Order: sequence, then C-alpha cells, then structure tokens
Amino acid sequence: MKWLKGFFALIVILLLVVTAGITFLLVGIDPNSYKPELEKLAKQNNVELSIDGDLSWSFFPNLAVQAGSTDISGKDVGIPDIHFEQANFVLDWKALLSGTVRLRAIVIDGADIKIETAEEAANIASLPAAAAATQPEKNNEIELPFELAIDELALTNSRITIIAAGEPDKILEQLNVTSKGLNLDGQPFSVTLKVATTLPEQPSSIAVAFDTQLKFQLKEQIAELIDSTLTVDGFNQLPIVLHFNALYKGQDDALNLTNISGKVGSAIIAGEINALALQTSPSAEGSLSIQNLLFNELPIEELPEGFKKLDIQTRFTVSETLVKLDQLKLSLDSFNIGGNISLKLKGLRQLDMALKGDNLVLPTSNEESKNTTSSNQAALLTPILAPLLLLDGGKGHIELNLDSVTSNNIRIDQLHLNLFANGNVLEITDLSGAIFDGTFQVATKVDLRGKTPQVKFSKKLVDIDIYSALSTLADQSNLRGRLTMEFSGTSHGDTQETLMANVDGNGNLSVKKLQIDNINVERSYCELASLIEKTTLNQTWSNNTQLKDLQSDFHWKNQIITLPGLTTGLGNLAISGNGTVNLEQEAYNILITANLQGDHTSETGCLVKSKRIRNRDIPFRCTGSFAENGEGSCRPDKQFINQLLQEKIKEALFGKFLKPKSNTSTTEPASSDQTTDSSEEPTTEEPKDIKEQLIDSLLKGIFQ
Repeated sequence: MKWLKGFFALIVILLLVVTAGITFLLVGIDPNSYKPELEKLAKQNNVELSIDGDLSWSFFPNLAVQAGSTDISGKDVGIPDIHFEQANFVLDWKALLSGTVRLRAIVIDGADIKIETAEEAANIASLPAAAAATQPEKNNEIELPFELAIDELALTNSRITIIAAGEPDKILEQLNVTSKGLNLDGQPFSVTLKVATTLPEQPSSIAVAFDTQLKFQLKEQIAELIDSTLTVDGFNQLPIVLHFNALYKGQDDALNLTNISGKVGSAIIAGEINALALQTSPSAEGSLSIQNLLFNELPIEELPEGFKKLDIQTRFTVSETLVKLDQLKLSLDSFNIGGNISLKLKGLRQLDMALKGDNLVLPTSNEESKNTTSSNQAALLTPILAPLLLLDGGKGHIELNLDSVTSNNIRIDQLHLNLFANGNVLEITDLSGAIFDGTFQVATKVDLRGKTPQVKFSKKLVDIDIYSALSTLADQSNLRGRLTMEFSGTSHGDTQETLMANVDGNGNLSVKKLQIDNINVERSYCELASLIEKTTLNQTWSNNTQLKDLQSDFHWKNQIITLPGLTTGLGNLAISGNGTVNLEQEAYNILITANLQGDHTSETGCLVKSKRIRNRDIPFRCTGSFAENGEGSCRPDKQFINQLLQEKIKEALFGKFLKPKSNTSTTEPASSDQTTDSSEEPTTEEPKDIKEQLIDSLLKGIFQ
C-alpha cells in the first residue's frame, strides 16, 4: 500500500511540473521580445525585416507562433519585396521542451510578392528546397536556440507581381502553394501549386495547377520531379493536361524531362527532352509527337481552308549554333510529308532541307472565295520557305518531292523543287513535274540585291494537252493539240502583276495535231475560190480546222506575244503566217497565208480550177478572243480582196477596149491594111451577170 501511494504521488508531481512548464511557456515568455533580435539578425544578413503585427502563441490544435503584418526585402541577396498579412509558425513540442525552437511548418496567408529580377524569381521558385534545409542559426553576438527544419510549407490567398521595365505588370493571383514532408535526404515529398492569371486579349483568367513528388539531394545537387501533372484551364477554351518526370543535376547543369504525355485540347502529346549547360550554353535534344491537333481549336486566324487536323513527329536538336529536325513526319489530314531540316546558326548561316511527300489535295474554291482560298493555299508553302528568312545573308538549300499536288482540278504529278539561296540571290535550278498529260520544267534566278527584284528564267513544256490546259485554266478552249515549247527571258518587279507586265523573252514552239474549233480555214479558202470561179459550194463543213504540225518562234514583251513566222499545213494547203497575241486584252490577230499545191484543198475539200488561186499565196486574217465566251473568225484579207477587185476591174476595162468592133453597123469595105478571117464564126455575147453589169456601168460612167 505504501508503494502504491508513493507511485500515485509521483504521477501527480510530474503532472504539476508539466502543467507549470506549459503555463510558463504560454505566460512567462513573450514572443514579441524576440522582434528586435530577429530584425537585427536579418539586417546582418542584408535582409530588411519589419514585423508590424504582433507575435503570439497558439496552443490548440498545435503549438504555434503567429505573426501579424510583416514586410521582408533583400535586393542585395536576391530577395524580392514580400508582404504578408499573417503567418503561422508551428513548433516542435519535443525540441521546445529541450530548450530549442524548432519549426515544423510555416503557413503564410495573404502574401504580396513583387519580383523585378530573374534572381528574385529563382529564389522564390527554390523556397521548397530552402524550407527543407536543416541548419542551426547562430550568431556570435546573439545566440538563439533556433533550428529551421520545416516539414510543411504553405502559401495561401497570395499573389505575385512580375515587374518589367517598359511592360505592363504581370500578376499571378489566387496563388496557393502547399508542400509536405520537406527533406534533403532524397526522399520524395509532395508539392502542390495553384495560381490564376490573365493574358492580353484573353476573355477569362487562366487557372494553373501543378502537382508533383519532389526529391532533393543537396550534396549531389540533384532535384527530381516524379509523377508531375500540369493542368491549365481557360486558355482559349483549350484545356491542357501534361504528365512528366524531371531530373536536374546541378553538377552537370543538365535537365532531363522524360515520360512526357498529355493532351492539349484534342491533341495528344508525347516526348522527351534532354537539356545541357542551362546556365552557360543551353542546348537540348529529344523527341516530340503531337497527334490529332485540330485547327478549329487553335487561336489562329489565318489557317488553310479545308484542312481539319495536323500530326507531327520528329527528333530534334536545338542549341545556340544549330537547329535540327531529324526523322520529321508531318500529316495534314491524309497528306503525309517527311524528311530532315538543319539550320546552322553560327558564323555564315546555312540551311539544308530535304522533304518528300505523297499526294497533296488542296481544297477546291468557289468564285466568291477564290482569292481568299488562293492566298490560304499559298500559305501552305510558308512552313517550307519560312526558314529562308532566318538565313540573314547565308546559304540555303531546299529540295522538295511530292507524288502529286491537286488544286482546283489542276493536278501536278511528280513535283520536284530544287532551290538554292546565297545571300540575297535565290535560284530555282529545277521546278518540274507532269501536268496536262505532259511535263514542265522551270529554272529561275531572283536577284534581290537591288531596289527592284531582277528575274531570269527558262521554261520548257513537253507534249502538253492544249485543250485540257485551256479548259481547266480558262474554263473554255478553242484549241486542241499537243504543245512543246521552250522559253527564256527576264523580268523585274516586286508583285506578280508587275513581273508579268515586264516579261521580255524569246522562245520556240511546236504543236502536233493542232485543231482550231469555231473556225474552218479550208471553208474560208473554198468560199473565196468559189467567188472567184463563180461556182457554188454544195458540201457540209465541220466547225473546226485540223492542221498539220505547227512550228514557230516567238517573242514576248509588254504582254504581247509576237509570232514572226509560223508554218503548218492543211491537206494540200501549205500555211504560213505571222501575228500577235495580246495577253492583257486576251485577243489574237494573225495573218495566215494559204498556198494550194494541187487542184483539191483536201480529200474532202473543194476543187479549185482557177490559176488565179492555185499555187498562189492567199492571205487570211484570223482575229478573236480566247477569253471566256470569246469568238473568232478567219476571213480573206481585205487587202487581197481589194487586189482581186482591181484585177477584175482591169480585165473588164481592158477587155472592153481590146474587144473587136462589130461590122453590122456599116457597109463600107475593109481597107487594104485590114484582113478578115472568113473562117471565124460570129461570136455571140453571153448575158452578163449583175456584178459585171455594175462594173460595166461604173466603167462606162467613168470613161465616157
């Protein structure tokens, strides 16, 4: 019984001691007494600390010290201006009972942080690591039983203002950061961040959330993020969710991002990034895959019409001296293209691009949107030619191969582009392909060194189907045949219109199986022959002209194509001619000379007996328009008609004077110097047609 009474007495005494100790801590120690020492200690470390609010104890639910309104600033040591309304410092009971003030958690509410330099931003970002440090704080003059070992760090209802000279302030509001289990022993601890902000021209604020497991190894200078998730809501109504792991090695100054996966809207993203020398000469390499990127979800105004989605896959290398894309695969709806791109940035810049694709079908435009669509289709070449803008006087080479390109029912097969850039000189050594059942090849050199771009070019067309080309390009065609042409020349100007207006060049062409619709040259020739021979044509004519192979040189200047001497044929008619084609007015004016070598124009043509026409050059003037709904005609030349009329008049005139006079009007005998052919029968004058009567009447009126 005595032993039991003694035991209970000991328990009561211990409880009294503990109660007395707690009472002493809560009543006997005033936390505000530490204010001057804390501010002095901060100042010795180049930190300005001002605690305007009260310091107080809190016993429940945890033993903690509460600090009121406080300001902190330390520009010399990279600490930004910080103000908070309240902070709770949770103490460790065991350490406190042993005479040491040890923090287990810091909760700061209503903080306002103003960042002006990159160093300040880095220090704020490294708060979890700083909070995880365990190091006693002592001073020779003031020795405080203080130890910093924070297990939990929280920042709530706060904001960060980023200040940049000459730019509007960027404000991150609704900032909440929570970190639990902080340590530097290589064990993972959680970090959660949530923040909201606004962007220019953004209708609503953007909410960002970040969750990760963070590991620090201070001695090895290693920081690792495990199972990280970044979520962004409100960015152009495009939700973003990314998952990744990250490892930073301070000794190597290297950052590795692995297992990157996630979604941006409907797009699926995957890849990895390895970065080196982040603080000296940054470089990165890795892989990136973006699948199902929908155009209608992107905040871009001018996009190629008719396309819905884009897929990209590539390996990349990026540094201060080189940008390189290897194994590039790009899909635009059903169109696929791939290759390699390399841009050297150090010294004289150099671009090398080799791409190969399959069948590209551009959207068909209607008349209302034709100009807009043409502009958008041209924009498709921008990603290919854009790297040329980065050369800055350097050299570049672009080679492009496509199985086919189709635009507005125009299809080019086996398209090949070989382009070189050297300073301000661009040269296309080969632009070729198959089109309209034939082939084309173009070489162009553009000199941009002067005020006005100078262009030299050569073009070659082989066996082009004329009807197919003109009916597709001009919606109608009066010509058929197979065109082969070579043409070279120069031009100058900075727009398509001025370049076309200033073309000056020479070439030659040949057309096989040439057929001209809506004109029948043989019929025009036969009608002229029948008029001269006073015969009647009783046959049916086709509404076209089928010519033999046509050959001609030509000259192009001031949008007028001059044909100095073309040659062709039709049946027994040898045809030659010359003329002009006005591209601006979409009209032609050609003088054709036909020479009949035989008595029939062709097997199905007409019979020509008059020597006045056979083996004689008969000119025809062919005029018309090749514009939409254009018409044409081929008629005997007016000068030739006038010549024939003059000959007819001469025959009628001289025939009247040279014709022998009749003896029926006199009974006088013939003189001795006249002879009479008694065997000649008297001639009977045939009735004259109305045309001859008119000519006779005209002559009679002139010469009487």
